Amino acid sequence: MHAIVVGAGVGGLGTALALGRAGHRVTVLERDGFAPLADVEAAFAADRRGAPQVHQTHGFLARLQLLLRERFPDVFERLLAAGCTTMATTSALGEPRPGDEDLRVLIVRRTTLDWVLRSAALEQPGVELRTGVGVAGVVASPPTTPGDPPMVTGVRLDDGTTLEADLVVSAGGRRAPVPEWLAAVGVDVPETIRESGLMYLSRWYRYPGGPQLLDDPKLGGDLGFVKFLGVPGDGDTLSVTLAIRPDDAELRAALSDDDRFDLACRLLPGPSRFFEGAPPEPIGGVRPMGGLLNRLRRFVDDDGHPSVLGFHAVGDAHTTTNPLYGRGCSLAFVQALHLADALADHPDDPVARAAAYEAAAERDIEPWYDNAVEMDRAGADPTGLGADGQPTGAAKTFGTLLVAAQTDPVLGRAMVRFWNLLGTPLEIMGDPDVMAAAAAVLAEPEKYPIPPREGPTRDELLAALEAAVHA
Repeated sequence: MHAIVVGAGVGGLGTALALGRAGHRVTVLERDGFAPLADVEAAFAADRRGAPQVHQTHGFLARLQLLLRERFPDVFERLLAAGCTTMATTSALGEPRPGDEDLRVLIVRRTTLDWVLRSAALEQPGVELRTGVGVAGVVASPPTTPGDPPMVTGVRLDDGTTLEADLVVSAGGRRAPVPEWLAAVGVDVPETIRESGLMYLSRWYRYPGGPQLLDDPKLGGDLGFVKFLGVPGDGDTLSVTLAIRPDDAELRAALSDDDRFDLACRLLPGPSRFFEGAPPEPIGGVRPMGGLLNRLRRFVDDDGHPSVLGFHAVGDAHTTTNPLYGRGCSLAFVQALHLADALADHPDDPVARAAAYEAAAERDIEPWYDNAVEMDRAGADPTGLGADGQPTGAAKTFGTLLVAAQTDPVLGRAMVRFWNLLGTPLEIMGDPDVMAAAAAVLAEPEKYPIPPREGPTRDELLAALEAAVHA
């Protein structure tokens, strides 16, 4: 088959790699125009106007590491050769256990991951990348039987020309105008959207000796008015992200300044550790990103019948989760492989293929959308405090389990699996060993006190940042 993949991010490149290795011809269309990049540093320096998120903090979870090892071991080795490392998540949970090797996260910049995936995909016979090419919409043939879904047969480019294909895959990220494209050919794509109530401010640094040398190199927290996260990358790099409410104009203005952003990092517990002693060297200025949301799109009706054939969406073009939880790239890669598997199982039946792919998304992707919405509803902080400053209700229960999970080998590994997309909440709660460990903890919750939030108040932080301006 000839597949057109719109978008050269993780989802698009993962799709191209999987389909190319299955023997299909793949044309990847990328709106951004960029020349071939020589190495990972050139990839990091390249301007991606259509994908500003590549320079934000990213989490590359154990689910992605495991899929690469199992399905594309050569690509995994190339990542390691490019400077990527893996980090254990169970070192504080006692003696190693079978399966711990699967619970390792990837330490790599998003731009490095893209560069390695792009190189591997383009080495596949029949895979072509065309950059500087925008897609204006899809073209489709009408159904032969009234009531049947239309068949997408290609795309219409910005210059008015059309490119035909047996399969079109939208992997253009959360801004991909999928509903508009399909509405033009008579297909309704229902959407459910839940705003996250957050925006990001991020900055990259080079850290002397590499931040991965710290015993706790992923440092984050939540003070209510600001959430913060420091994550190491390849090449002795480090990114720090501060997440605030988009309507907090005063705090946004203060943190958008490079010097005051650095000062805030010194004042916030967690990021402050990276700024002790010799400060890290900044790589560029503060980078904002807004419009963070959770969104679910449906491409089947209530009975599971496809609403469109010959067209599939992957990654954020299909289902978007709040990037605070670091799930986007891993879920996009999961969907790329689900699509390749559906095509292998149903090469000559587009109806069965679409139904199988959407069933896999409902089973393997949608639970993480639901969970992200629930976590956002709790303030994106499972140990959030009530009005009296104390945890309440489900937040208190989950917070107690989180404290216990820091050292309990059963609960700890269950939490690691949950955070790394290796087990949904329902799957984890179905494990009798996990439930027994949780019951023991909740029977004596006083043994696992939830630590109080530590750090400046919003007024204290703003006062310190303002004082720095006039110093």
